[in-house]
Amino acid sequence: MSEINLKKSIAFTTSGQVVTMAAAFVINWFLARYLGPELRGMYVYLFTINSIVWMLLDLGISKSFVYSLQHDKANPNVLYSFTLVFFGISIIVAGLLMHSLGFLMFGDKASGYSGRILLALAAYIALFQLYTRQRFILIGLNHVGDYALSLTLPSIVFMLVIIPVFWLLPLHYRMEGSYLINVSIMALVCLYLHFRIVSKLKYRFAWDRKVISKSYSLGYKAFLSEYMMILMIRVDVILLKHLGDFAQLGVYTLAINFLDMVNMTAGMIGVVLLNKFSAISNDNASLLILRKVFVVMLLFDIVCILGMAVIGLPVIKLLYSTEYIDAYYIFLYLSPAILGITLGGLFNTFLWSKGFPMFTVLAPAVCTAAKTIIAYFLIPRIGMLGAAISSSIVYPLWLIVLMLWYFGTNKDQSYKQLILRRGDLEQLVDMTKEILTKAKEVVLR
Repeated sequence: MSEINLKKSIAFTTSGQVVTMAAAFVINWFLARYLGPELRGMYVYLFTINSIVWMLLDLGISKSFVYSLQHDKANPNVLYSFTLVFFGISIIVAGLLMHSLGFLMFGDKASGYSGRILLALAAYIALFQLYTRQRFILIGLNHVGDYALSLTLPSIVFMLVIIPVFWLLPLHYRMEGSYLINVSIMALVCLYLHFRIVSKLKYRFAWDRKVISKSYSLGYKAFLSEYMMILMIRVDVILLKHLGDFAQLGVYTLAINFLDMVNMTAGMIGVVLLNKFSAISNDNASLLILRKVFVVMLLFDIVCILGMAVIGLPVIKLLYSTEYIDAYYIFLYLSPAILGITLGGLFNTFLWSKGFPMFTVLAPAVCTAAKTIIAYFLIPRIGMLGAAISSSIVYPLWLIVLMLWYFGTNKDQSYKQLILRRGDLEQLVDMTKEILTKAKEVVLR
């Protein structure tokens, strides 16, 4: 396995993420504009359910793949064989789950979802779980170019298809049709990635109970940690749907999508860092890298927040219509949340690389409970702004709790190691120039 080049990995990942963010912005604008707040709220809620259910099936195995490949040097053929077998199981389990418990998630038929949408959601849950494991196998094997491509394909292909096809769909079928197209594209992307992985591995079916068992022993902690994080991030959406309506949800999730696009960048960099940190046993070296990434991420966050503050209102009016104006003010209230979720996610990745300690489960669990209480109190009183305020309180709290625990239990380390030093500035400038150069080469290639 080749040595991990962090600058190259971040350059490829960042390039892929920039393209993905651009495509996601176009898709988000298009569907928000032409579906309207209520139908868009219904559309987005399907992905909220997916983000919760697929992780229950995955049990954190996808995250453990990176650790197993880099730290334990596991046989990738075993991991991919397990992935394919579990995909077949996931389709059956997700289908049964939607058939038997779908009414609990969506309510009665008056909620507007048809039986075929529930079946499509079941398929998407299984496909997304497969897609996630395929991506983590690629980055775990240090196939950075393929990993970056896997980030961009779903959004790019969906954007190119939905804009012309949308107008061919019957008016009453556009929300359902858009979702079914998304599911179909995810299936095609998974098929493409399958052939790429099979080709690179010269794949042959292999099975090793010890490797699979080790994946579960690592994965369940990653699962609990990430699941609590997802609940922490999405509990306000669920409560707003419960206490409000789909129209409010459509406006609120537009602001959340802006936050998600910023956080996606931190998430993709986090995967690269997990890959790198898993191969490093020295915490001092890891914290040195993390400090520099922290500064870059902080600058990126500030640029995004200021950019939205300056041009967000006219852009929303122009692109999304006046129905979505409140999304601008919600985003401003979410500014502290952006800093907390991106930096907290990166620090949490550092902790994951130390064997997924159980505190990475406890911290977001406590924060989820706190957010639920705050949101449940504020939403009935000030509506969508209450949901935003709950996030802006809880996400920075999550980062603080993680750092207090780590530096409190590792007395040989200090939080001062994460404070920017004068000597870091020149290195950061050089690293940024190199990353931009590599990113430019990737885009022009």
